[in-house]
Amino acid sequence: MSTPLNIIFSWFEKGDVPTEYQFQQVFSSFRHLDEKIKMEEVMGLNEAFQNKLSTTTFTNHLEDESAHHLVLAKLNASNLTATNVEEWKEKLKIKLGATIDGDEETGNVYTKEQIGEIVNLFQAKDDEMLEHIAKINEILDSNDVDLDELQEIVGYIKENRQQLEWLKEAISRNGSDDKTNLVGIYSNWGSITYQNQFNDVVYDKIKNIEDAANPEKNKYEERVRGDSTIKHNLDTLSFVIDAYDTVTMFTVPLKVRRIDTNTIEVLFDSVPPNIIQLTIKKI
Repeated sequence: MSTPLNIIFSWFEKGDVPTEYQFQQVFSSFRHLDEKIKMEEVMGLNEAFQNKLSTTTFTNHLEDESAHHLVLAKLNASNLTATNVEEWKEKLKIKLGATIDGDEETGNVYTKEQIGEIVNLFQAKDDEMLEHIAKINEILDSNDVDLDELQEIVGYIKENRQQLEWLKEAISRNGSDDKTNLVGIYSNWGSITYQNQFNDVVYDKIKNIEDAANPEKNKYEERVRGDSTIKHNLDTLSFVIDAYDTVTMFTVPLKVRRIDTNTIEVLFDSVPPNIIQLTIKKI
């Protein structure tokens, strides 16, 4: 049995002469290097061994190919490759799910804002068409005997409603009307094959009718496809001019040079992709 340290220290105070017995008790209270410590004498060692993983279980884990990070997804999915993501989508049946544009990927559906812009474009076109129809109806109600040309226009609209729907669809895709073929044949209006050519002819005929009905002219309208010299006959150098793309409805920048009081030259920075509507107002 070991002797407490405070007793041992009291045997070796200044002036003491330790006895043989005391020396024996001192050395008996400590372990010699040659004396091995038994496992059961180490406090808590048995309990610690009871909690350790068995060699068989640890070996099985090491040999299990599906139990390591190379095949397991992390909680934040940071170790998933693009192929892994596609496989997960396929397994979870969300591969065909709708997505919108993100910071790095392009979605497969329109956002609410994009749909709103498309609807607004259609609405603007519808409003413009209704405005033109109202003007045509007003002219038709005038009982003018010289409206044969306008009647041809109305007949064309009735006969080619499907073609007009295709044109509307092309506008919604920012398409160009110089790629839309006419369905009917209008040889009496000259050599016209595409919708943009027909539009120009119709516009000129309607404009001529309106000009004839308005002797006190203070406004001139014309549609152009690029740099042009325009004779407006407003007899002034003071005017304002508005220009917009008839397909996208955006205002188009241009330069204007006054040649004389009845003629101007308009220049564009680049060739417009669609017909440009010009409105010149005398001030």
